[in-house]
Parts: sequence; C-alpha cells; structure tokens
Amino acid sequence: MTNTHRLLAAIVFIAGLGSCDVQDEKIPSYVYVDKFSFTVRPGEGTAHQNLTDGWITINSHYYGAYELPAWIPVLEEGPCKLFLVPGYRQNGSISNTFQYALLEPYSDSIFLTARKTDTIRPVTGYQAGLYFSIFNFDGATFLNSQDRDGDVETTVQLSTNAESFEGSNSGLIELNSAHPYLFAEDRLNNLIIPQSVDPIILELNFKSDIPFSIGLVGYKGSSQQPEDHLDAHVLPKNVWTKVYFDFQSIVNLSNSDYYHLAIKANFDPANSLAVQRILIDNIKVIHR
Repeated sequence: MTNTHRLLAAIVFIAGLGSCDVQDEKIPSYVYVDKFSFTVRPGEGTAHQNLTDGWITINSHYYGAYELPAWIPVLEEGPCKLFLVPGYRQNGSISNTFQYALLEPYSDSIFLTARKTDTIRPVTGYQAGLYFSIFNFDGATFLNSQDRDGDVETTVQLSTNAESFEGSNSGLIELNSAHPYLFAEDRLNNLIIPQSVDPIILELNFKSDIPFSIGLVGYKGSSQQPEDHLDAHVLPKNVWTKVYFDFQSIVNLSNSDYYHLAIKANFDPANSLAVQRILIDNIKVIHR
C-alpha cells in the first residue's frame, strides 16, 4: 500500500469514527428554571429576597450552578426528580456566589422529553428552627440608643412614607461637612448568638449615596468592653438593593455573651452632594 493509500484509509477510518459518535450522541431534554419565589411564616420578616442562583441536581446527576432564570440542557428523559438549592451573592458582590444554607431546597417530580422544555418555578423559604432578630423602622427607630460618635446631630431618623422601602418608614441617615460621622449602636436589644457550624446571616435592604458599614458589637466577661465587628461594608447604590453578609467566622472567634446591632458612616468630601443620605430597612440577623 502506497503512502497515499494509507493516508486515504486513515481519513476514511477517522470519518467513520466521527459518524459513530454522532449516531451515539444522546439528544438532550431541557429545563427552564425561573427565579425563586419566597414565602415567610409569621415572625420571619419581609419576603423580599434576591436569590440570584441555583445549584441543580436531576436524578442524582449534578448539573452545576446557574444564574437564574436559566435554560439548562440535561441528558435525562422520563420521570425525574429535580433538586434545586437557592443561592445569593455575598457581600454585595456580583460574582461571590454562595448557597443559602438556611433556606429550604426546592424539589419536584418532573417528566422530561428529548428536545422539549419543562418549566420550573421554584419556591423556597427559611428552614424551621431558626432564630430571627428583625429590625424595621415602622414608626420607631432603635439605633440611636447608644450614640458612639459624640454628635447628637448625626442620628438614624425615620424616612417619609414616600421614601420607605416597605411599611410606613425606613431608617434615614444624613451627613454633611459640619456633621460628617455617624456611629450608632442599638442597646435596646441584646442578641444572643451562639457559635455555629452554620451561617449567621445579616440581611439588609438599602439605598445610599456613600459607603457605610453595619455589623455587631460584642460584649463578654465582667469588663463589658465593646468589641466592634462592623465588618459588613456596603457600597453605594442609587436604587433599593438587597445584600447578605455571613458573620459565622466573626461570631465564632468573638464568642461574646451577647451582641448589639450597629452602623457607621463617614461623609465623603469627594462626593459632590452637600447632604449625603443612607436609607436602610428590613435588617435581619438569622442563625440556628
């Protein structure tokens, strides 16, 4: 056999392999997964969430994490069991995705057909047995009970009803060059948060002209000196935004007897606004 004949034979053999692959290739079914709906029980606060992602398993085959809504090809047919874990973007990041381990996964029985799409509208809510500390601003504010900044002009006020996110009011902070710093601590509510292997989540709705920090102040032992853990750093947004922060490692290291919620902010001289405003609402601290 000449070199030319050998080359032709190899080409025919490879082409034959390719045609076998095409014949054996499985035709996918499709699943369209909509965004999560969220339900709450009494005492769990607002139902507003920003669950951006889902981790999907079908018939014990893991298909990955997707930003929702998503159209997903799957190599499954017939009756199938779907399992979907809700997730969020931590610390206000657009890329820092985490499974929200305090929520119920969504499961459903579906029937898949090759080339056809089945639509899933998942629903989730908080798991049972969680503890909630909820801070709304409907008619009363609480963050002024300890003025840590020494300026009586910098306080957490109540917004007008027109500016509120939900309910009658939201919390409002206004800073200017004459009164540039706020550090307010809530001493009306002692939060007992034990060390945990599970997330300790702070949820918050906000709209802000400037960055600010929110978090916990820990107290322990006989001295009762404050340990400041305002480690949730929030960047400005000109529309109402939902953010999530996990304080598990902070609480586990601190192991304080109890905690207070606190917030601080600084006037930004580089910002052109003479009065710089922060609106906050629906603060939740959630743990097992």
